[in-house]
Amino acid sequence: MGRRRIGRRRFLRGIGGTTLALPFLEIFAPHTARAGSIANRYSFMFAGFSIGSYGNDQIANAPAGPWNGQVTRALLPLLDYGVDDVVSLVSGLEIPVGTDIPAAGRPANFHSTSHQVLATGQRFDPFNYGQLPGPSSDWVAASVLAQDTPQPVLTYRAQPSFYRVDFDGGTDGTISARINDEGQLEQVPPITSPRLAFESLFEGFVPPDPAEALEATRMLEMRKSVVDLVSEDAQSLLSRLGREDEIRMQRHFDELRALESRLDELELPDAPACQMLRHPGDDPPIGDGIDPSGGADYNSYYENANGYSDEELRATVMTDLIHMAFTCDISRVSSFMLTFAQCFMNMYTLLDLPSDLHEITHGSIGSGEADMQDALADCAAWHVKHFARLVDKLRDTEDFDGTSMLDNTGLVLAFEGGWGFDLESGGNSSPHSTENMVMLVGGRAGGLHASPGGHVPAQGSHPAAVLNTVLSAVGVDETLGEVPDLVDGLIG
Repeated sequence: MGRRRIGRRRFLRGIGGTTLALPFLEIFAPHTARAGSIANRYSFMFAGFSIGSYGNDQIANAPAGPWNGQVTRALLPLLDYGVDDVVSLVSGLEIPVGTDIPAAGRPANFHSTSHQVLATGQRFDPFNYGQLPGPSSDWVAASVLAQDTPQPVLTYRAQPSFYRVDFDGGTDGTISARINDEGQLEQVPPITSPRLAFESLFEGFVPPDPAEALEATRMLEMRKSVVDLVSEDAQSLLSRLGREDEIRMQRHFDELRALESRLDELELPDAPACQMLRHPGDDPPIGDGIDPSGGADYNSYYENANGYSDEELRATVMTDLIHMAFTCDISRVSSFMLTFAQCFMNMYTLLDLPSDLHEITHGSIGSGEADMQDALADCAAWHVKHFARLVDKLRDTEDFDGTSMLDNTGLVLAFEGGWGFDLESGGNSSPHSTENMVMLVGGRAGGLHASPGGHVPAQGSHPAAVLNTVLSAVGVDETLGEVPDLVDGLIG
């Protein structure tokens, strides 16, 4: 009998709901705190939906130039957090599309193709469907910025499950890829567990405050290895793998144990605002799947907690972890998927909208187009809120030299799609389009936002050109994939 096929979304599950994505972490050089030195940081965030449809753009329909206190409904969190002066919107971006896939372009089918090109600047690879075709911007940044930090890239995702029960959307929920030590392109799956994300950062660190140190020591005594917690499932998995896969998986377990051992020996670096955060506890339960095609009453079908796993809490905890990892110089680069590409997260618990995010982009909400457009703007605003919150936290944190951490950081929030022509259906003003895409850019590193933030039109520019510009601002000269361009107007 042949071996049973193992799904691509395989996780190891252990005590208390502990989950471990496979493959996991690679270990890099030991970390030495660099009190007094300054390094730039880079943060990439991703939102898995299109920002407009049917001729209405819920983010970029604002005049070009400084905000002057006037932003669209979707961007109101920039004002709420007071970061509109250090965040700009870049609009008019476009990923080329064709039946013969163009350079830095994608095929006609939209889902599971756009985000992979966006993150890498490399044309979609039809022979490796669902995988990034080149190294992503986070790992390109880490090649310069990571140096001897213990975690070169923090790779997180707030939405732990794809949710839709009746089909596989063709994406494994990954937007990060790197060239490994063997010179091969390797997909890097995100951590979706706040608990695991915390423990991989802070277990072993002893805070300077005596009371906090006592509590940390108590927690360490109670702590069991993450590998131990999933050991039973791990052994079951290893017994079903071929020899090469077994060696590869065992290597990942060994590397994780090595990371845990080295974390036990670390102390928090002497940074002004560095502190160990409170343990987040067990993860929120993962919600049941949803079937958008089911139910006689469409709206009432969503009025439950299915398709939701407290992404609000998960995103908040993970944003806090990124902020503190940057503050403590545990990492200088992050990749954070707030939501899956083609996101089916139920928006009822979050925003009292009886639909999932994907269906909202197609107008399946409320009684008319105006309701749908407001709903789409509010969904976008939820993602913008978490981006703005990280910008705000970095702005208000003292760096090693007494400046604001935001002075040495570049941040990006990207969206899966824009709106416009859809080659697959032949329709116009479609959300299945990579015309009229946008990105938000935050931070002050390398001349970003030398003048107040605002709307920067960049009609026809590739989204990777924005990433190239921010990478250049944080000191990374390499450009992404097949896109050599930068965007004028972002750097003063």
